[in-house]
Amino acid sequence: MDVRYINPFINSLINTLKMMMDLDAVAATPFVKDNSKTSGDITGVIGFAEKKIMGSVALSFPEKAALMLFEGMTGEATDEINRDVEDCIGEVANIVAGGAKTEMAGQGLSFNISVPSVVVGQNHSIRHKAETPVIVIPFSVKDETFVMEVTMKLTD
Repeated sequence: MDVRYINPFINSLINTLKMMMDLDAVAATPFVKDNSKTSGDITGVIGFAEKKIMGSVALSFPEKAALMLFEGMTGEATDEINRDVEDCIGEVANIVAGGAKTEMAGQGLSFNISVPSVVVGQNHSIRHKAETPVIVIPFSVKDETFVMEVTMKLTD
Protein backbone atom coordinates (compact mmCIF):
# COMPACT_ATOMS: atom_id res chain seq x y z
CA MET A 1 0.00 0.00 0.00
CA ASP A 2 1.33 3.40 -0.97
CA VAL A 3 2.39 5.63 1.95
CA ARG A 4 0.53 8.50 0.29
CA TYR A 5 -2.65 6.75 1.43
CA ILE A 6 -1.45 5.78 4.91
CA ASN A 7 0.13 9.11 5.88
CA PRO A 8 -3.19 11.01 5.93
CA PHE A 9 -4.43 8.67 8.66
CA ILE A 10 -1.20 8.99 10.64
CA ASN A 11 -1.23 12.78 10.29
CA SER A 12 -4.89 12.97 11.29
CA LEU A 13 -4.37 10.85 14.40
CA ILE A 14 -1.35 12.87 15.55
CA ASN A 15 -3.19 16.16 14.91
CA THR A 16 -6.38 14.98 16.61
CA LEU A 17 -4.65 13.91 19.81
CA LYS A 18 -2.59 17.10 19.91
CA MET A 19 -5.45 19.51 19.26
CA MET A 20 -8.15 17.82 21.33
CA MET A 21 -6.14 16.42 24.24
CA ASP A 22 -2.73 18.11 24.07
CA LEU A 23 -1.12 14.68 23.69
CA ASP A 24 1.95 14.04 21.55
CA ALA A 25 1.52 10.74 19.70
CA VAL A 26 4.64 9.17 18.21
CA ALA A 27 4.33 6.62 15.40
CA ALA A 28 6.60 3.58 15.32
CA THR A 29 7.50 1.36 12.37
CA PRO A 30 4.43 0.04 10.51
CA PHE A 31 4.02 -3.64 9.73
CA VAL A 32 1.57 -5.89 7.91
CA LYS A 33 -0.97 -7.62 10.13
CA ASP A 34 -1.03 -11.40 9.80
CA ASN A 35 -4.26 -12.26 11.67
CA SER A 36 -7.60 -10.75 12.69
CA LYS A 37 -6.82 -10.25 16.41
CA THR A 38 -6.45 -6.77 17.79
CA SER A 39 -3.95 -5.76 20.41
CA GLY A 40 -6.31 -3.69 22.53
CA ASP A 41 -9.28 -3.98 24.85
CA ILE A 42 -11.40 -1.50 22.88
CA THR A 43 -11.37 -0.75 19.16
CA GLY A 44 -13.13 1.95 17.16
CA VAL A 45 -13.67 1.07 13.50
CA ILE A 46 -14.70 3.29 10.58
CA GLY A 47 -15.36 2.00 7.09
CA PHE A 48 -15.03 4.20 4.04
CA ALA A 49 -15.99 3.80 0.39
CA GLU A 50 -16.64 5.58 -2.87
CA LYS A 51 -16.29 4.68 -6.55
CA LYS A 52 -12.47 4.58 -6.55
CA ILE A 53 -11.70 3.48 -2.99
CA MET A 54 -12.90 1.24 -0.18
CA GLY A 55 -11.37 0.34 3.14
CA SER A 56 -11.38 0.86 6.86
CA VAL A 57 -9.41 2.28 9.74
CA ALA A 58 -9.38 0.87 13.27
CA LEU A 59 -7.92 2.35 16.45
CA SER A 60 -7.26 -0.29 19.09
CA PHE A 61 -6.41 0.71 22.66
CA PRO A 62 -5.49 -1.16 25.81
CA GLU A 63 -7.87 -0.19 28.62
CA LYS A 64 -5.39 2.15 30.33
CA ALA A 65 -4.74 4.10 27.11
CA ALA A 66 -8.47 4.36 26.34
CA LEU A 67 -9.15 5.72 29.83
CA MET A 68 -6.34 8.26 29.41
CA LEU A 69 -7.85 9.46 26.10
CA PHE A 70 -11.30 9.64 27.64
CA GLU A 71 -10.02 11.79 30.49
CA GLY A 72 -8.07 13.99 28.07
CA MET A 73 -11.11 14.50 25.87
CA THR A 74 -13.79 14.96 28.55
CA GLY A 75 -11.89 16.10 31.64
CA GLU A 76 -13.55 13.26 33.55
CA ALA A 77 -11.77 10.25 35.03
CA THR A 78 -13.12 6.71 35.11
CA ASP A 79 -11.54 3.45 36.14
CA GLU A 80 -13.25 1.16 33.62
CA ILE A 81 -14.42 1.01 30.04
CA ASN A 82 -18.06 2.07 30.04
CA ARG A 83 -20.51 3.43 27.48
CA ASP A 84 -19.01 6.92 27.69
CA VAL A 85 -15.51 5.57 26.96
CA GLU A 86 -16.93 3.56 24.05
CA ASP A 87 -18.52 6.72 22.64
CA CYS A 88 -15.22 8.59 23.08
CA ILE A 89 -13.21 5.96 21.20
CA GLY A 90 -15.83 5.88 18.42
CA GLU A 91 -15.65 9.66 18.16
CA VAL A 92 -11.84 9.67 18.02
CA ALA A 93 -12.00 7.10 15.19
CA ASN A 94 -14.58 9.28 13.42
CA ILE A 95 -12.46 12.42 13.73
CA VAL A 96 -9.33 10.62 12.51
CA ALA A 97 -11.18 9.21 9.48
CA GLY A 98 -12.64 12.65 8.73
CA GLY A 99 -9.22 14.30 8.91
CA ALA A 100 -7.75 11.68 6.57
CA LYS A 101 -10.69 12.15 4.22
CA THR A 102 -9.96 15.88 4.01
CA GLU A 103 -6.25 15.32 3.32
CA MET A 104 -6.94 12.61 0.72
CA ALA A 105 -9.39 14.86 -1.10
CA GLY A 106 -6.36 16.99 -1.92
CA GLN A 107 -4.92 13.93 -3.68
CA GLY A 108 -8.07 13.51 -5.75
CA LEU A 109 -9.53 10.69 -3.64
CA SER A 110 -12.89 11.25 -2.05
CA PHE A 111 -14.93 8.84 0.01
CA ASN A 112 -17.80 8.62 2.45
CA ILE A 113 -17.20 7.35 5.96
CA SER A 114 -19.48 5.08 7.96
CA VAL A 115 -20.81 5.52 11.44
CA PRO A 116 -18.18 4.25 13.88
CA SER A 117 -18.54 0.85 15.47
CA VAL A 118 -16.80 0.00 18.72
CA VAL A 119 -15.77 -3.47 19.87
CA VAL A 120 -14.88 -4.11 23.52
CA GLY A 121 -13.20 -7.12 25.10
CA GLN A 122 -9.84 -8.76 25.41
CA ASN A 123 -8.60 -10.74 22.40
CA HIS A 124 -11.34 -9.50 20.09
CA SER A 125 -11.04 -9.70 16.32
CA ILE A 126 -11.59 -7.13 13.59
CA ARG A 127 -12.23 -8.25 10.04
CA HIS A 128 -11.55 -5.52 7.52
CA LYS A 129 -13.70 -5.85 4.39
CA ALA A 130 -11.25 -4.57 1.78
CA GLU A 131 -9.54 -7.97 1.30
CA THR A 132 -6.18 -6.23 1.06
CA PRO A 133 -3.22 -6.18 3.45
CA VAL A 134 -3.85 -4.48 6.77
CA ILE A 135 -1.10 -2.05 7.74
CA VAL A 136 -0.61 -1.67 11.51
CA ILE A 137 0.98 1.51 12.82
CA PRO A 138 1.97 1.36 16.50
CA PHE A 139 1.78 4.61 18.46
CA SER A 140 2.93 5.72 21.87
CA VAL A 141 1.52 8.53 23.99
CA LYS A 142 3.18 9.19 27.31
CA ASP A 143 3.78 5.67 28.66
CA GLU A 144 0.88 4.09 26.77
CA THR A 145 0.85 2.33 23.42
CA PHE A 146 -1.93 1.57 20.95
CA VAL A 147 -2.27 0.74 17.27
CA MET A 148 -4.00 2.03 14.19
CA GLU A 149 -4.90 -0.42 11.43
CA VAL A 150 -5.53 0.81 7.90
CA THR A 151 -6.55 -1.11 4.83
CA MET A 152 -7.83 0.10 1.50
CA LYS A 153 -8.41 -1.00 -2.03
CA LEU A 154 -8.24 1.38 -4.93
CA THR A 155 -10.34 0.54 -7.98
CA ASP A 156 -10.26 1.89 -11.50
